[in-house]
Amino acid sequence: MEPGFLLLITSLITCFLAFTFFLAKKGQLGEILLYISTSIAFATLLLLLNYLITDSFSIWYVYANSNAEMSLLYKISALWAGREGSLLLWVVFNLLITSSYINWGKKDDRKAKVAAVMTLFTSYLIANIILFSNPFVVLPYTPPNGAGLNPLLRTVEMVFHPPVVFLAYSLSALLFSVTLANSYGERTVARLTWIFLTLGIVIGGWWAYRTLGWGGFWGWDPVENASLLPWLTLTAYFHLTRGREYFAYLTFSLILFATFITRSGIVSSVHSFGEASEYSYIIPILFSLTPLVYKIRELSISSLCNRNLPVIFSSAALVVFLGTVAGISVTVKREYFLITFLPIFALIVLLAILKIKKISMPSTLTHLGVILLFVGATSVWLFEDARTITVTQNSTGEYLLLDMKISGDAEKSTLTAFIKTPEGVIAPKLHFYPDNRIVSTVEIVTEIFWDSYYAIKSFDRNTVTLEYYRVPMINAVWIGSALMVLGVFLRLSGKSF
Repeated sequence: MEPGFLLLITSLITCFLAFTFFLAKKGQLGEILLYISTSIAFATLLLLLNYLITDSFSIWYVYANSNAEMSLLYKISALWAGREGSLLLWVVFNLLITSSYINWGKKDDRKAKVAAVMTLFTSYLIANIILFSNPFVVLPYTPPNGAGLNPLLRTVEMVFHPPVVFLAYSLSALLFSVTLANSYGERTVARLTWIFLTLGIVIGGWWAYRTLGWGGFWGWDPVENASLLPWLTLTAYFHLTRGREYFAYLTFSLILFATFITRSGIVSSVHSFGEASEYSYIIPILFSLTPLVYKIRELSISSLCNRNLPVIFSSAALVVFLGTVAGISVTVKREYFLITFLPIFALIVLLAILKIKKISMPSTLTHLGVILLFVGATSVWLFEDARTITVTQNSTGEYLLLDMKISGDAEKSTLTAFIKTPEGVIAPKLHFYPDNRIVSTVEIVTEIFWDSYYAIKSFDRNTVTLEYYRVPMINAVWIGSALMVLGVFLRLSGKSF
């Protein structure tokens, strides 16, 4: 039996035993088994990383996500580039966070309940890896090289984006567990979850803007929408004093829904693992909804409606959810989201403006960030100018093709076009990989109020066709996002656990 697969089985056994002991209120034994399971899961992750670094192409996951020519940084990022590796990372984060939580402050029955819920959910994830997503499948022969990481993922953003996202997923599971057990530190866990959810979305938007070559940071893709849903419900959570638990439960349910959308292939998305067809995530989704359904009988709709922002955030989540689910059977165009979501977003910003003078400095920064995000996103969505520009070496206008050069390395060949533009000389690129995949490197000239964005659309011997976008107020998106995270971080640092 392959050592990694044996480690997975051992981690599953110890994790599930930890759950049973925590459930039986034998916390000391449960804690020991939790640490053992955490150590084994971490060792499993390190073993897979070792296989990637040492080019062990007899392991299917290594063959599918790496090759000998990739740099060390991208071999490391390949660890979480595929669904098997990312699931294993999620397991490790769950166990590490659970171990950290039960060692923060005093230990009692409530923390044991939290650990029981977390180890049960983590056992389910490990079982899912063993049954459906085993990264340690051994090929019948050793290929001379691997297929390599998807070129779109060979960016610095994709080195950090998946770990940030899965750390947010693990924290949302902890928030669910802490709320269910009525344990300590709920608000702190919620803030940490919100910070990492926000960072994951922002890094993803930055990657899309700089890598995909379509001049945008958000395209209302189903996977993008699915990541926005828990962010909306968790933001609503912070604007309630009573009934917060409903939004804590709903946030975790929507995290699982996002995982299902990404991995099931049920909707078409540039982000999805379309080949996975893993409908097993329906089970934890139903599990996570159980306390929500049970507690909703106690919900006072009138008291909830007295709080404007939670209702508005819930409405925003609902229209995004309906548009995403409708994508299963019909094509949902971007106009649907602009017509439904944008007015709700505007109402949120209006209330933030009215409230901004009555709140603390950290909250002011967060609300100011929301306002800037709205200004930037709305400007991009509504007022972006796009056109196609054809450039030759004999051009007489503002654009002139100065030169084209072809270079290469062990991974790819690269075409670089040197073009004179009103903003100066730019050098957009096209990268050609052996498997016929082509990835562009865009040129972005940033000014205070807009970006001039260039990507190569096509070329021939003496001509380059550019996609040009004038992207207004895009900097407000990045600055607003940074202010939101900074504001919540300052709130977090100013509070004890």
